Amino acid sequence: MASQRGLFITFEGGEGSGKSTQVQLLKARLEAASRRVVQMREPGATPMGEELRQLLLTSTNIAPRTEMLLFEAARAELVQKLIKPALSGGIDVICDRFIDSTTAYQGYGLGIEMDIITHLNTHVIDGCLPDLTVLLDIDPEVGLARASEEAAGDAIEGHWQKGLAFEDEVPDASGSGGKRQGGRDKAFHRRVRRGYLELAKAEPQRFLVLDATLPRDELSQAIWERTQALIASASAG
Repeated sequence: MASQRGLFITFEGGEGSGKSTQVQLLKARLEAASRRVVQMREPGATPMGEELRQLLLTSTNIAPRTEMLLFEAARAELVQKLIKPALSGGIDVICDRFIDSTTAYQGYGLGIEMDIITHLNTHVIDGCLPDLTVLLDIDPEVGLARASEEAAGDAIEGHWQKGLAFEDEVPDASGSGGKRQGGRDKAFHRRVRRGYLELAKAEPQRFLVLDATLPRDELSQAIWERTQALIASASAG
């Protein structure tokens, strides 16, 4: 008898939303429930994905379409090499960022045509649509403040780097207007947040939208309850 397909759960949200923490907590709860589970991140997880991640983190003035295509290339490798085999083998997959990041950041944020992104995403995921997408919603002002305190420049989608200013802040002494080379301003992050919320509104059955400023354990419990419902539904089916 073939094993039951694993669950595919993705986490989305702006910088400082606490995705990584909730990914770890959900993985621990699934393992405690005796389920097999693997954790991944985008871009990354595969050797090529990690190389592309470093390229994206260190490149400056990269063209928006080039950036989008690099994300899609990393995703194609991840889906074919890791996600599809795991799900087919009955292993749950938790991924920190997936297709919705590209739509929110490169589409809403950078203004790349949505039909191009939708076409590429559909082709690249090869039928691997998430069963659940957890959106940790946060005001960019709050999230970026969190990121500057806690991170060291590894928030890949926003190209956030600790201690660097944004263009709608007070101009710095260098005369750069507070905008760093290759950076994203706060207006960009506001567009991203709006995009995420519009995506969630369009697919309410797939998305679970939570206020990222709620206590960690409260968020974890809400995510776990939704996950348990998915497990029960899959078992009944």
